[in-house]
Amino acid sequence: MKKEFYVSGYAPRDEKGIIRYCVDTETREITGISHVTGIESPTYMVPHPNGKIIYSGEKHSGEGEVVSYALKGREICVTAKLPTGGVSPCHVSLDPSCEYLFAANYASGSLAVFKLDESGALLTRTDFRQFHGHSVNPLRQESAHLHFSLCTGETVYACDLGEDIVWVFDFDRRNGKLIDTERNIHIHPGDGPRHLAIHEKHPGFLYLITEMASTVYVLCEKAGRYEVVQKIRSVPEPYNGPENTAAAIRFTSDGTRLIVSNRGDNSLAVFQVLKDGTLTAPEFGTSGGDGPRDFNIFDDILVSANQFSGDIAVYRLDGTHLIDLGIHTCYGHPSCVQPVF
Repeated sequence: MKKEFYVSGYAPRDEKGIIRYCVDTETREITGISHVTGIESPTYMVPHPNGKIIYSGEKHSGEGEVVSYALKGREICVTAKLPTGGVSPCHVSLDPSCEYLFAANYASGSLAVFKLDESGALLTRTDFRQFHGHSVNPLRQESAHLHFSLCTGETVYACDLGEDIVWVFDFDRRNGKLIDTERNIHIHPGDGPRHLAIHEKHPGFLYLITEMASTVYVLCEKAGRYEVVQKIRSVPEPYNGPENTAAAIRFTSDGTRLIVSNRGDNSLAVFQVLKDGTLTAPEFGTSGGDGPRDFNIFDDILVSANQFSGDIAVYRLDGTHLIDLGIHTCYGHPSCVQPVF
């Protein structure tokens, strides 16, 4: 079986920032098909479902940018850039209709919204929100740190690790504007909300991973407020290993399992999703390297991006078990894995 996917990460301008790979699980080979250089640290990216465009952030010493790339055959070419209004864009995402692109600026604690045309080309920035708070950890939460955004169409969620808040906005799709609500989710001080996921069969539920507490929050909206249904750790209990920071959270395509990556424990926690939307205790498998900042799942194939050891590992997912296929390749400091449409 062959699968193609993109990997991006921390890279200087003269090195490969985004690489398109093909993995053959029968021959156990992984090959870099094409790449792009000239972009500084495209640490997170998102492909357009039309299969013709990719978007990423670009980190500079000053103001960051969002970048669009044209896909011509298997080649990747930079087409446009727009400033994000903040520093260190660490996450980009699309709304479901692919009319807008969102960029989370980690270092400066802000969120930017960009309008796209019908082909997916970048047009203009339509909104910008600067956040100003802090929380209890003086090293990690001295100011706002936006880490992630997700637009469901009418609602935008933004994870603020620095303030221990998930901001919840209504979204004016006509004008590309964020509208304040009273539904913001306040997380236990010091936990550090990082990323979240939603489940198609459980509307109203949010699955949030907290980086600093390595805990999954299962939340459910009731009467306009989000209540905690379950909190469950993403590391073995009791945990006596190295300091751990949780990173990515994703559902399998069939929605039966939720997976979280752990940096420190260097593991992947695989939870089963029960009929009521809660999670079972996790099974654990190795990430195949040090610092799994991201991973992605393609049918029964899981690709882990290990930032600190600088490699990519490929597994087969069998129920809640990860089977090492012995497929590894080196890549600077990988931080994002996304599908090829």
